[in-house]
Amino acid sequence: MKSVSCGILVFGPSGSLLLGHANDSRYWDIPKGEGVAQEEGAHTAVREAFEECGLELRPEQLRELGLFEYRQDKALRLFAVLVKHFDANSCVCTSFYTDRQGRRRPEMNGFRWAAPEQLPQLCAPSLVAVLTQAVSLAAIHGQLLHEGRAVDAAGLRQLRGNGARAL
Repeated sequence: MKSVSCGILVFGPSGSLLLGHANDSRYWDIPKGEGVAQEEGAHTAVREAFEECGLELRPEQLRELGLFEYRQDKALRLFAVLVKHFDANSCVCTSFYTDRQGRRRPEMNGFRWAAPEQLPQLCAPSLVAVLTQAVSLAAIHGQLLHEGRAVDAAGLRQLRGNGARAL
């Protein structure tokens, strides 16, 4: 049985996507992860965006996009949100893991905004396939703009210390 990872496409006003650089990887990624216990998909996506980027979102602010083939062992349940512009430098990762050398490291070690055409150079091929073939980023962004669903990102969690900052 495939596991399901829930993630959010965080769109800026211009249609760019917020990406986090996955520590110990060459790839940039969207905030996403697997649920815990009986957690609903939107709640998982909101929790992951908070832990990995410091975004304070609510499930009802998200638009569900569906479940997509992602990898042989994993499916990707996507949500989308349009946020008012903010500096990626304000993102902070508070989700940590222990690396092979026993060091505690943040899951994401940098943040940036990326235009859709930059995704093939930045993201893993499995994510690029979903974002360029399974969904239309331009159509999703256009719908969110039309609906006036921009979320004020002023609620970004401001932490100091061990969190990762934008590159």
